[in-house]
Amino acid sequence: MVAVKPRQKKVGLKKTVETKAKTLKKVLKQESLKSPPNKLVPTQETSVMKKVKYVMPSKAVTENIVTACLDALEKLDSHDKKKNVIFGDETQIFMEIRCIKILHSKSNLKFILPHSTVASSGEVCLITPDIKKGKKVDHEPTVDRWEEILRQAGVTSVKTVLPMRQLRVEYDQFELKRRLLTQHDFIMVDTRVLNHVSHVLGKMFFKKHNMLVPVKINEKKDIKKNIDKGLRSVMLRLSEGQTSTILVGHTAMQKNLVKENILALIKQFKEKFPGGERNIRSLSIKLPLSLSIPIYLTLRPTNSVKTIKIKQKKPKCYQDYEGELTTQLDSTVRVAPDGTVQVKRNLNKTDVSDMEEDISDNEDEDKNNEQ
Repeated sequence: MVAVKPRQKKVGLKKTVETKAKTLKKVLKQESLKSPPNKLVPTQETSVMKKVKYVMPSKAVTENIVTACLDALEKLDSHDKKKNVIFGDETQIFMEIRCIKILHSKSNLKFILPHSTVASSGEVCLITPDIKKGKKVDHEPTVDRWEEILRQAGVTSVKTVLPMRQLRVEYDQFELKRRLLTQHDFIMVDTRVLNHVSHVLGKMFFKKHNMLVPVKINEKKDIKKNIDKGLRSVMLRLSEGQTSTILVGHTAMQKNLVKENILALIKQFKEKFPGGERNIRSLSIKLPLSLSIPIYLTLRPTNSVKTIKIKQKKPKCYQDYEGELTTQLDSTVRVAPDGTVQVKRNLNKTDVSDMEEDISDNEDEDKNNEQ
């Protein structure tokens, strides 16, 4: 015989389910009465629709954050000095900048800081134009002349004066150029001979910081003011990459001075950095051989940054010259100051008609040959 289960158990299960449903309805009614009817409960869709406001580095980076980062950097420096006590020199402090959209062109940006980044034992060199131009002219009178001008102006920071002719004659080999790079910590160049100096020395000097800093020097005006401004200026070498570094100070400086340099540099990013502050992903401070300490970081999407176009300043006398070309008929030539040449042929209506007739004649000849 097969055992049959009693029907009472099924009825009991139904009652329990009904009671649970009633209790759930009561709980939902109580919660709906507690919550106000006008306000809506936030869902995933409404939270996504809200726009996120990202803070710019000029507002996010404060004095307290910079002092805390400098304290951490000081601890790293003291830890390294315990390991290598012999190397107790003034180490440089850099700021590492990481951009959101990668730059596809190289350029150099000049920033002026409130305090100089040159060490107390640093060698400063000044490259000046020649007083008398010529291949066989001696460069010693020009050196004496510029040293007198600097002495009268009260400039004591410049240790060596290097005229343009001496640079071409004595530093014509790669080893000598490398020695010039290692002997000096800061090289200033008069803007009148900047293009010639960069062509003679090469790209090796653009890789190191505080090298070939342009300075406007006028013998009749205040030279000391211009040289002090040049010592406070720092070059940012932008390469075709995502990160770039700039000099901010050294470990022998006071914390307040380094802090003022960092804050002043961040304020200048709004106008001078390609793409503005919006293009900066992160900012951090580091020593040459240490870990980087972050100051600023954002999760701003790349779509919020527009396409970056670096505009290079052209001199006032920059002008293209255009004229007729004698070697070709009905053609003109355009020559740019950088040496690029463009040849353009001016086609008249008669020339176009002649070309069409020649094409039609060639087509007829091809058909006859095929037949």
